[in-house]
Amino acid sequence: MADVNILAQIIPLSWAAAVSPTVLSVFLVMMSMSDNPKISGLSFYLGALFVLLVTVFLGILLGNTLTNSGHSDPSTVAAIDLFLGAILVLLGIRSAFFKESRNSGALMKYLQIDSDVSSFAKFRRYFSIGLLTFLINFSTAIFVLAAGREIGLAKLGIVNDLGAIVVLALISLIVVEVPLIFFLVLPDTAEKITEPLNQWISTHSNYVMAIFCFAIGLLVIYNGIARLGIV
Repeated sequence: MADVNILAQIIPLSWAAAVSPTVLSVFLVMMSMSDNPKISGLSFYLGALFVLLVTVFLGILLGNTLTNSGHSDPSTVAAIDLFLGAILVLLGIRSAFFKESRNSGALMKYLQIDSDVSSFAKFRRYFSIGLLTFLINFSTAIFVLAAGREIGLAKLGIVNDLGAIVVLALISLIVVEVPLIFFLVLPDTAEKITEPLNQWISTHSNYVMAIFCFAIGLLVIYNGIARLGIV
């Protein structure tokens, strides 16, 4: 079980990382095109989990480095928070005015897999889709990196670190976990709602991302200012 104080730090960042219309849209399109939702869904999830773990470990390494080098003082950490917050605010502004294309021909072609190929070939393709989708999802990476930094700064020991990482992973990937469970338990119902849900996401995703990036960015900036004792 992770320490309560570190959970209070990483849970808000985890929920912010979970807000990813792009990931959900790609996942739903992939599942609707797959002839084996179990393999495709689990493979995608493992690919996403791999990227998340690498990112959080980089964050932990950053936190440990700051502590070991004597740069874990409030001013240094605050400067990092202000920088990350500014990036998130800019991402929010960008999302509000520029909508990314998620159903391009290249993506649709890559999602198409011959039903006659081996299960391992399907696993490898869908694993790579999950990996690449999260690898290019910059806003999620920032939140996960920030959460990892908090874990590294806390230096609470391996048990607390592992507990915090589990909580971070479960919340950050909930946008994949919930629909995946739905597809596995109620596949017919899931298929019926996939198309209208994906249509709604495609229409409103930029505004959803704009609101969350802007709001969380301001919160991170506020935390950075608070570390400096200004507020």
